[in-house]
Amino acid sequence: MADDIVNTAEIERGDEIALDAVCGMTVDVELARARDLVLAFAEREYAFCGACCRDRFARSPIAFAVAGRAEP
Repeated sequence: MADDIVNTAEIERGDEIALDAVCGMTVDVELARARDLVLAFAEREYAFCGACCRDRFARSPIAFAVAGRAEP
């Protein structure tokens, strides 16, 4: 597995999870933080499954935040 991708198999019961605002994948927030896959936008933290989704969000955060895929 690449270091810049959070695999859903790595998520364990009790982990803090979030939905990737770009692709909708379930993400372990701590693993995402450890792999630099978390961004802050509009007083909120977004966790991503991989660098590709993080970078897409960074280029157009309003489009993904407004799309409603991200949890409140």
